Amino acid sequence: MTAVPAPARVRLKPEERRAQLIGIGLRLLTTRPIHEMSIDEVAAEAGISRGLLFHYFPTKRDYYVAVVRAGGHRLLLHATAPEEGAPADRVRGIVDGFVSFVRRRRDNYVAVVRAAAGGDELVLEVFEENRRILTDRVLLAAGIHAPTPLHRLAVRGWLAMAEETAVSSTAEVIGEDDLVDLLVRSLEQIVEQFAAGRP
Repeated sequence: MTAVPAPARVRLKPEERRAQLIGIGLRLLTTRPIHEMSIDEVAAEAGISRGLLFHYFPTKRDYYVAVVRAGGHRLLLHATAPEEGAPADRVRGIVDGFVSFVRRRRDNYVAVVRAAAGGDELVLEVFEENRRILTDRVLLAAGIHAPTPLHRLAVRGWLAMAEETAVSSTAEVIGEDDLVDLLVRSLEQIVEQFAAGRP
């Protein structure tokens, strides 16, 4: 009986290999908490040795943080405001991108949030950085150029509501366009309250 040769290892450029490994991590993250993800499984799926994986990511923790950072980066690419337009239109651009991203990648998004909730300090830093960026984007889009700490607190609370509704709602409960409308209106009410001196 003739032995079947092992598949040849595909040589990739360093940046391609890193992207491949992070992509595998993002997919596996939807099936288990990040700290239960097996480095051996990731390496095997990529067709490389465990040692080579650690050439790209010095420690397991570095790899986990890179996976969570990539997940957050993908969200930020979608949740952006148009360059011009009225504040409501610019906020709508962010909200529409956010809701669309979360609803279409619900499992991945929940997995990244769950990883941040795991308490790892570096993972939490990445998660907090994404929240700060989103908060700043929303404030700027809404026309609040000198936000107070209360403005930031209110928008962070609003972001938490936006996240929960995007994750938990279904098309049967509320359509995507209607959800975006609801979230934009709720932010407008918050901004109006601050403008009227009623924080």
